[in-house]
Amino acid sequence: MKKTLLAVIAILIIVATCFCVVACSSSKKVSIGVQGGTTGEYYVKGDPDWGFDGFPNVTYKPFQNAGLAVTDMKAGNLKAVVIDEAPAKALAKKISGIKVIDIALTEEEYAFGVDKAQPELKSSINSILASDEFKAAYDQIVAKYFSDEEIEGIVAATKADADKAAGQLVVATNAEFAPFEYKIGDKFAGIDMEIAKYIADALDLELVVLDMDFDAVVSSVGKNNIDVAMAGLTVNEKRKESVDFTNSYYNAAQMVVVLSDDTTFDSCKTKADVEEVLKAL
Repeated sequence: MKKTLLAVIAILIIVATCFCVVACSSSKKVSIGVQGGTTGEYYVKGDPDWGFDGFPNVTYKPFQNAGLAVTDMKAGNLKAVVIDEAPAKALAKKISGIKVIDIALTEEEYAFGVDKAQPELKSSINSILASDEFKAAYDQIVAKYFSDEEIEGIVAATKADADKAAGQLVVATNAEFAPFEYKIGDKFAGIDMEIAKYIADALDLELVVLDMDFDAVVSSVGKNNIDVAMAGLTVNEKRKESVDFTNSYYNAAQMVVVLSDDTTFDSCKTKADVEEVLKAL
């Protein structure tokens, strides 16, 4: 009986030790915030379609938008946030107590995703994007959204016409991605929304903007009369299965955002430096 009891105790000690090792290992994992469905999420968790190895030593936590991720980081629940450069810097201007590690972790191109059944629309949009008139307007649009100028909403939420008799350009977006698309009151604003309005006017069409979850933006194109996805979309092969991309209009990158007093990445000079730190977290 005594030997049996000792054996049971030994087994319990082993099980407890193993549990502790697993639990302690898991507890060492830090959390990185991302905006769900964006390049930042695939960069952190890893995805073969995007060519990212990911960081298995960290856990990632997706949010509806980058602002919510930063708020959670300030609450002490995240080590850092990985998001697109422009939204990162826009948030750093707006929210005190955070800073952007100004080192590009990816090289991306934004473009608009067009319904595959409408090659003529893609061609028309590309012609507009290539025009000197648009290039001049584009420079002004971008400058406005990266300045301290007070912004007003430019596109009111409207409904798509069932048979498109009204002559509409129906755009799918996710208005959670300032400075590219967001809402001011009941109106849409942002770089993409300004471009959408410019394109619709050039095509003599009424602009209709439909706001939806980011994950649904690309897959919605070609359904329910949706013509184009405009949501700070990075071009990649997986998305090309659903839409035809226009020529690119913006070069982007993922960057790390941390609390202002966090010195973890302060000595980093290159992408490789940042990634070595991420791997060691």
